[in-house]
Amino acid sequence: MSVTSEIDSPPVPASLAQQGIWFNERLGGVGTVYTMPFSVTFDGPLDVPALTAACRALIDRHPILASTVRERQGVPYVVPAATPPVPVVADVTAARRDDLMRAEILRPFDLAAGPLVRMTLYVEAAGRATLLVVAHHLVFDGESTSVFLRDLAELYLAEVTGVPADLPALDHDGLAGRAAARVEAGLSFAREFWSSRWRPPAEVILPGVAGAVPAVDEGAAVEFALPQESREALARLSEEIGAGRFEIVLASLHVLLHRYGNAEPTVAADLGTRSPETRDHLGAFVNELPVTAGLRPEWGFRRFVADQRFGYGLRSDLRGLFRVREVPLSRAVSGVKPGVALAPISLGYRRREAAPAFHGVDAHVEWALFNHTVRGAMRVHIVDGPDRFGVILQYNPRIMAREDAERVAAHWRALLAAVAADPDMPLAELPMLDAEETGRLLSRWNDTAAGHPPLTLPELVAAQAGRTPDATAAVCGAETMTYAELGAAVDGLARRLRGAGVGRGTLVAVRAERSLTTLVGLLAVARAGGAYLPLDPDHPTERLRLVLEDSGAALLLAGPGGHDRLAGSGVAVLTLDAPGPRSRAGAPSAGEPREDGSVPERSGEGAGGQGEGGLAWPEPGDLAYVIYTSGSTGRPKGVEIPHRALTNLLLAMRDRLGSRPGDGWLAHTALSFDISALELYLPLVTGGRVVIAPDAAARDGRELVRLAAEGVSHVQATPSGWRMLLDAGFDLRRVTALAGGEALPAPLAREILSRTGRLINVYGPTETTIWSMSAEIAEPVTTVPIGVPLANTRVHVLDERLGLLPLGVPGELCIAGDGVADGYRNRPELTAERFAADPFGPGRLYRTGDRVVRRADGQIEFIGRLDDQIKLRGHRIEPGEIESRLLEHPGIPRAAVVAREDDKGERRIVAYLECGQVPGDVREHCAQTLPSYMVPAGFVALPRLPLTPNGKLDRSALPAPDLRESGAGPHGTAPGVAGPHSYTGVAAELHEIWCDVLGVEAVGPQEDLFELGGHSLTITQIASRVRLRLGADLPLHIYYDEPTISAVTAAVERLTGKN
Repeated sequence: MSVTSEIDSPPVPASLAQQGIWFNERLGGVGTVYTMPFSVTFDGPLDVPALTAACRALIDRHPILASTVRERQGVPYVVPAATPPVPVVADVTAARRDDLMRAEILRPFDLAAGPLVRMTLYVEAAGRATLLVVAHHLVFDGESTSVFLRDLAELYLAEVTGVPADLPALDHDGLAGRAAARVEAGLSFAREFWSSRWRPPAEVILPGVAGAVPAVDEGAAVEFALPQESREALARLSEEIGAGRFEIVLASLHVLLHRYGNAEPTVAADLGTRSPETRDHLGAFVNELPVTAGLRPEWGFRRFVADQRFGYGLRSDLRGLFRVREVPLSRAVSGVKPGVALAPISLGYRRREAAPAFHGVDAHVEWALFNHTVRGAMRVHIVDGPDRFGVILQYNPRIMAREDAERVAAHWRALLAAVAADPDMPLAELPMLDAEETGRLLSRWNDTAAGHPPLTLPELVAAQAGRTPDATAAVCGAETMTYAELGAAVDGLARRLRGAGVGRGTLVAVRAERSLTTLVGLLAVARAGGAYLPLDPDHPTERLRLVLEDSGAALLLAGPGGHDRLAGSGVAVLTLDAPGPRSRAGAPSAGEPREDGSVPERSGEGAGGQGEGGLAWPEPGDLAYVIYTSGSTGRPKGVEIPHRALTNLLLAMRDRLGSRPGDGWLAHTALSFDISALELYLPLVTGGRVVIAPDAAARDGRELVRLAAEGVSHVQATPSGWRMLLDAGFDLRRVTALAGGEALPAPLAREILSRTGRLINVYGPTETTIWSMSAEIAEPVTTVPIGVPLANTRVHVLDERLGLLPLGVPGELCIAGDGVADGYRNRPELTAERFAADPFGPGRLYRTGDRVVRRADGQIEFIGRLDDQIKLRGHRIEPGEIESRLLEHPGIPRAAVVAREDDKGERRIVAYLECGQVPGDVREHCAQTLPSYMVPAGFVALPRLPLTPNGKLDRSALPAPDLRESGAGPHGTAPGVAGPHSYTGVAAELHEIWCDVLGVEAVGPQEDLFELGGHSLTITQIASRVRLRLGADLPLHIYYDEPTISAVTAAVERLTGKN
């Protein structure tokens, strides 16, 4: 039906495709997202009047070009435009043409008035002319371009020759009605089809992009074309497997997205809805539908595209889609939001023949000019012609840099070439990185080789003692030691250890508080050739026994009373002595008897020597220490660190920090936390001074600030630890601050920078020896990267098959080099799982399980975990270990452990229990074997733990706990298991402070602060508020010794006289 005027033509209901476009246009505001420009450039003697006449004849042949869409009682109708389109001729210079064309493309349409097509002929003096056609998608689709040009060429020929055009007759009547009838007929099947397939679009992963993207935004574009040999190979592949070129292209895009880490990539593809009767019409005969194709990394491309034997492969998905291609998705399923892209990536494929002849005038067609707008993250246009396979990637510059878009183009080009060369190569192995990007990833940013001497920790310390024997090496309280005194004490105790059977490879457990004596003990173990295993005095006895048994430690080196709790463990005990009168903290007097009845050997050598005592230096490959961390199988695992790795870390950090003699390091970290080794040993190998904070001081932020003010130049802490220090008034501009062990938030980084002289963000798992990477943080702080690798360290961002990922694509951080641990003690299966051969260099790499991304400048940014591991105040916590302990309780058949944020943004561990009511003794049950930081802060009882359709625990469906709720009823959460209490005076003030800091509703007078989820930072916050509100400056040990409201109330009343 011809749309000529509103008077003589009744309105035609808009088609379903037009309705969707019209509604989205109104919803998003008038723009160019639905503008479809193309151009034809003529070289030769063009008859301009004949071409303009042909354009007018084309409008008469296709009256939809002279129409628009208007609303009548909420329903869109196709009606004649107020003014029909008129071709415009403009004389221009070549320099002005492109600017004028861009402005014309960016000019939005007036949907109310119309028309919805504009034609402008730009004529240049040199015999060249360009016809720009700008059409709205309401009246045009990709295939319309071919129909338009075919008809225009025939009509131009008719104008020039006077011979009527040879074009097929068109019947416009009833097209929309018949299309609507077909949709209604297929609606039932479409609803059934989509019921099991439709899922809302997932966030897409692209280089430089990971997360939600705007629905419609300004766009930019990059282009590439396949070389001739690749085009010919793809054409042969298409014939071999009987797949269309569209299927090949769509499949390759799915593979590319999958290689970027999109588990089930979805592409919104334009599917044509033309029938034989609409083949020669102009209009919107297209339906965009999401294509989600499951694929497996081990498949070849050929199998992915066309294998029908098992009912999967892209072709199976497309065959189903073609049966429903005329039904808009919004008609078949609920929940499809208007104006929102069906998928972040969309694809339009256009197969093109050669440009039609214009009566002897050469014509070149630009089939898809850019409209400078993009929907979703990226819109892909493919123009597959007889002499060119062109790809246009339209991207959103607000979320993606041009260099990232260019990388996508390079990766896809390489992938298509690889598919053409070998369609049976496993998808995961198809090369997609060029030599330049591979070189940047493997060589440029991993060029960290440093010629460190093959020495061990005791050799480095002894060498420094030889250089500065009279300099102060260590300080703890009122006690000090020079390097010479330290060396003498270490050698004396080392010989004593040798006499007790310690030699190369002997593991010696050390359980003692931080002190000069403990420092001597750690160094002496190494000097004797052994390796030390630090045991935290605060850990439960049962856990310490478990670690001793698992490790096979031959000896326990204990501080005063340090072995009482481990009596009967079957491990021989050697007691560390208090400082003797000669060295003040060094070797004991010769011949002095010990509690175990032994007599120490006499010392016959000075620092660094090797005398008759038989003290040989350990080898770089010998074991230096073993650190136990949380284990996912329910038992902790011991990480074995050789001297080579420890030495490399110390010398690498020396160089990275620019360490100098005289530097002072505050040593306040628990020995069982591996970062304590840097605080203790780096100053001793660089001529610095260790300022050891006694255990009581390490829990007191104000005391640590006081110690740091006494000449300390370097302070290392977790972000949680830095929060405690800042709250205690830390403000020392000469100090270099190191933050690591957990993610450093940008606001906290800015605050640390404002109160220190320098901030280094450090990163590294225990398995790669303390720190492996560092980043210098400076203002303005927007993001906080974990940096670049240290000396002799290589870092890679890899996929699950250890394949190299491109820049900007998230993946697993894998670390190789001299810092890699030997493995897990007595756990060969776990070692083989987490440590693998480095596919890009010598030795092994460690799979951290951390999800990171490498930026264009080479810096690495931490994103999160690939598994369920929890990082809490610097501690690595495996939920599986806590869950295993919970399942040992007779009243708990199933359990799940996650980390949740309370209303103050602080992360806490919450346990979900499949039981009717939280057992009253569950916290005590956990505390018998788990360290305090692993005991859940809250417990939630559920009738059933939520499961995914495949029967796995659905952690995302676990209900958010109310960490302020008191009681532990059927759905109760602990903390705050006390009933109502009446407080007055000081106790009432304390109760309010505790509830606010802990985030609970009520606390009983005898409830333990630590059982309510408290920790060192909590203590500092409570103490600060008590000091401000009650004027009571209590020593922090009071909160640790008697952590109840009742006890602290008594202490405040004694100090202030208040009650």
